[in-house]
Amino acid sequence: MSPLTPLTAAACAIITVMVLHNVWVSAAFIALAVVLAFVGRRHRRALVAGLVLSVPAFLSYLLIYVPFGDVEVARVLLPITSDGAAIATGLGLRFTAMTCAGLVLGSFVDADALMRRLQLSVPAPLVYMVGTVVRLLPMAQQRWRTIRQVQASRGVEVGTWRSRGATVLPLVVGLIDDAAQRARPLQRTGIGEPGPRTLLLPVPDSVVQRVCRWVMVLGVVAVLVAAAVL
Repeated sequence: MSPLTPLTAAACAIITVMVLHNVWVSAAFIALAVVLAFVGRRHRRALVAGLVLSVPAFLSYLLIYVPFGDVEVARVLLPITSDGAAIATGLGLRFTAMTCAGLVLGSFVDADALMRRLQLSVPAPLVYMVGTVVRLLPMAQQRWRTIRQVQASRGVEVGTWRSRGATVLPLVVGLIDDAAQRARPLQRTGIGEPGPRTLLLPVPDSVVQRVCRWVMVLGVVAVLVAAAVL
C-alpha cells in the first residue's frame, strides 16, 4: 500500500471531525479507530497514545465549561451545568476522535516507503532531514536496548537510576557516530546535487489507491462546502 493513502486518510479524518463538530461523527471516528487498532500491535499502541493524550484535554474542557453554564443541575463544590457539560463533551469527543483517528490511520504509514516516495517530488536534503527525524526515536530505542544488554552482560545492575544515567552518554555518542557514518555514503550518492531522482525500489501506487485518495479529498471538500453553506 502506498504510504500516501493512509496519510491522506488521516488528514481527511482530522479535517472532517474538526469541521463537522458533531458528537455522532466524533463517536463514529472513535469507533473506526478502535476497529482499525485491532489490525496490529503498532496500531493498538497508536490508539492508546491517542486516548492518553485525550484525557487531559477532556478534563480541561470539563473544568472550563461545566461550572460556567447557564442551566445548573447540581452543585458539588462547584456548580454543574447541563449545557456546559454538553459543550465539554462535544469538544472532548471531537479532540479524542481527531487524535485517535489521526494517530491510528497514521500508524499504517510506512516511514521508509514514505521517504522514498517523497524523493520524487521533494528536494532530497529535505527528505533526508525529515527521514532522520522520523527514524531517530526507533534508532535511539534500539541503541538503548543494545547498551543495556551490554551492561547486563558485564554484570552491571541495570535496574538502578545510576546505570540508566550511565547509558545516556554512550547513547548520544552512538547516535552522533551513526549520523557521521551515514553522511559519507550520502555525499557519494550526490544527495545535494540538483536534478531528477530515480528509485531503485519504487513504491507501489496503484490506480485504485490514487482514485481512493482523490475521492477522500473531494469528500472533505464537499464537507467544507456543506459546512460553509449550512
